Amino acid sequence: MILTKLKTFAIAEKGVAAIETALILPFLLILYFGMIDLTQLISLNRKVTYAASVVADTTSQNRTTVLNTSIADYYKAVELIMSPTPLSSVNVKLYGYRLQSGSPQLIWKTQKGSGPNCTTTPQTSSMASLMTAGNDIIVAVTCMRYTPYMATFLGEQILGDTSFGLEQAVMLRPRSTLTLECRVGSAAGALCT
Repeated sequence: MILTKLKTFAIAEKGVAAIETALILPFLLILYFGMIDLTQLISLNRKVTYAASVVADTTSQNRTTVLNTSIADYYKAVELIMSPTPLSSVNVKLYGYRLQSGSPQLIWKTQKGSGPNCTTTPQTSSMASLMTAGNDIIVAVTCMRYTPYMATFLGEQILGDTSFGLEQAVMLRPRSTLTLECRVGSAAGALCT
């Protein structure tokens, strides 16, 4: 009798699909939501790169002087690029360096956004080879933090961190002139700080 019950249990197929689903479904859900997070991360990384490129490029097109009001417009372009991510989650910094006495010196800088502080600071050692005497380099740095949806489920113990920093720096020379200064209000105004 016990042997008959064991044979019946061994060949029974009722509930096998439910058990297989219960075993496989958690892995499929993690894979599905992980792919959503990965594609979102790639998309945001491209947006951060493009935002830094747009700010540097539009600034480099000015002749001798760029006003802080014009740069405010360039920051509005960043807001459009990063949409639907609010600009409050993004930080954009713009620097102007000039080669003086053989080394790049910071002439002016400006910043927009209340996002995380960018850890990338322009490396002046690599700039000197790109510049000539009295020549400027414009550096745009854009950064933000991305928190994946999976971090709310898996947490810091599995992922190692619940958010990831995205940063990009772009260096360009002014297009129309050797030097480019950022001024407040008018061409005779104070340098941007």
